Amino acid sequence: MNTSDDITQQALNRYNRLFDNEQYMTISMMFAADLRADHDSSHVADVMNLITDMALSLSGHSHYEMAWLKLATFCGQNAVKPATIDAVYTYLLLFQQIGDTSVEDFEGTSKALLKTYETTDTLRAAVSFSNGVHGWRGRIGYELLASSDYMIQSAIQLLIHGNPSYIREKLQSGLRRLTGALFEGVRHSDSPTLFAFKEIYLPDEHDRH
Repeated sequence: MNTSDDITQQALNRYNRLFDNEQYMTISMMFAADLRADHDSSHVADVMNLITDMALSLSGHSHYEMAWLKLATFCGQNAVKPATIDAVYTYLLLFQQIGDTSVEDFEGTSKALLKTYETTDTLRAAVSFSNGVHGWRGRIGYELLASSDYMIQSAIQLLIHGNPSYIREKLQSGLRRLTGALFEGVRHSDSPTLFAFKEIYLPDEHDRH
């Protein structure tokens, strides 16, 4: 049986064998442009270290668990362009082993976060504007948009493996806004049954069995 040191050395050997300096340097230049930083800045160095960590993880190194998530979170939160994410994805495929899905998880998470952050400011502006619309339709629109904001924040926290209590708090707020919208429809619309969803069941822990 291999010792821990043997496995680590094997991972390092595999990483060094598969390392592609040309792709690596191209990616670092792309990050410098996206981050509007000097190529030799600490900000660029930080993300390139994250890429190396993930490549080592893909190669079997045990010290970089969830490296894909750290890299994806960085890309999503720093508005890294899709083309750069694609270049990182292609590079990391060099190290991916059969049965490992972390490269795909990296791509999906980083791009989902990127697009979600792009829409957040626009959505919150819509929430603000809709709050000034009079009548029950305006109130429902406001509540639904506010609910969407909370749900998006929940999704972000889920994607980055955020604090479960914080996720629950956002989900609760979103559901309150959603039920508030339905109450407005039931109370004030000409067709209250359209807004009645009594058949909806919210699962609880007992549904696990």
